[in-house]
Amino acid sequence: MKRIYTILLSIILAGCATYYNPVTEKTEYTIYTEKDEIDMGIAIDKKIQKENKVVETPDYIKEIVEKVGKNSDRPALNYTIRVIENKEINAFATPGGFIYLYTGLIEKIESNDELANIIGHEMGHICARDGINQLQKTLLYSIPASILLKNRSAAIQKAVDTAFTLTMLKYSREQELRADKLGVTYAYHSGYNPEGMISFFRKLQEIEKKSPSLKITFLASHPDIKDRIDNVEKVIQNLKETT
Repeated sequence: MKRIYTILLSIILAGCATYYNPVTEKTEYTIYTEKDEIDMGIAIDKKIQKENKVVETPDYIKEIVEKVGKNSDRPALNYTIRVIENKEINAFATPGGFIYLYTGLIEKIESNDELANIIGHEMGHICARDGINQLQKTLLYSIPASILLKNRSAAIQKAVDTAFTLTMLKYSREQELRADKLGVTYAYHSGYNPEGMISFFRKLQEIEKKSPSLKITFLASHPDIKDRIDNVEKVIQNLKETT
């Protein structure tokens, strides 16, 4: 085992790429290139589909994803949306442009405006590369996929099958607030009402009060919902003043 870790560490130190992050507007050092990131997303998507019941995505949701994606910070990225049959109120994104909505969340949505803001939030994580940065903290994901094996995709798939769990995609308070800001901004520039984010958050507040035992995974590790509402209100005010 010690020899294996020595080999892995030597590979990690062998190379690093640079990536211009359109969200932070900075050139960042990264183990994974954008192509590696997309390959990682594809591998994770295969695992998620294998372990969950994925149902057909309604056309109106696909249309929202397409519109919001074109107004995100990574408009050239091919965004993929999947719906998972699960009663939990949850949505999440994985590297490379993959977004997942639980049916439990969709059932609580009352407008395309709310949905566009939620989708925008998940795109915010993707555009900022929050997911890939979290995964890089784990040794297994810190291996430059392009030099690990000749078949990079196979190497990534094996790594994902072995170790990936959604707990690896837990974000900091700052990352979540930034994703809210980006989501509202993307939705607004796509022609949707940014107030949809606030109405959704307030709805979750009411659900928590009435059914405290109900699992709202979307809020499980996120900032206080009041802070998120305050943050979004400031973003909306700024959007209205500058456009």
